[in-house]
Amino acid sequence: MWQRVGVLGVFVWVSSISIGGLTPQASALDFSAERVVKSGKSVVTAHVNAKADRWRFEFTQPQGGASIIIVRMDYGTSWLILSKRRQYLEVPVANDHRLVVSEAMAGEISREFVGEETLNGYPTELFEVTVKDREETRQYYRWVTKTQRFPLKTVSKQGEWSEEFRRVIFTEQSPFLFELPRRLDPANPPANLQPTSNESQGLEEGRQ
Repeated sequence: MWQRVGVLGVFVWVSSISIGGLTPQASALDFSAERVVKSGKSVVTAHVNAKADRWRFEFTQPQGGASIIIVRMDYGTSWLILSKRRQYLEVPVANDHRLVVSEAMAGEISREFVGEETLNGYPTELFEVTVKDREETRQYYRWVTKTQRFPLKTVSKQGEWSEEFRRVIFTEQSPFLFELPRRLDPANPPANLQPTSNESQGLEEGRQ
């Protein structure tokens, strides 16, 4: 029962950190940072390492029992690491697992330059961005670094959601950060989260 609640909690967190379900392709940047996502009264902080198509999240406070999530797009796999139980859960990568660090936002229909500002030590350009998701239109303020074109901070205009990268260092990341740690036992996912036979076949093909 604990495991079922914990795993579902991780998936709720992953869903909440995406920009309203917006998932454009991430830029191929190597970097590390502290990532702070606020949604209403909820605040989730994680140390992030990113290397092209793979990402690692280490949480300040474990989310639903998982202290680390490693995403491997090349395998089509996410590893949810339950450190207290010395176990890991392997699941297919859903759209909400993706780390979105492209300058443009999915569904973006317009942007207006607001001004320049130094944020977290980086010169940035501030934009007001309008996004259309299905029939709903949303506005965001988005700070983009001048050199890397990296979205350092994004805030919904209404203020109920924000994402900020602090202490960002753009440097090559070790590939070992994105490998599954040894001496962990596999955990069985709840039945409603187990991959279908087609998903399992696709995962195996991706690894060959």
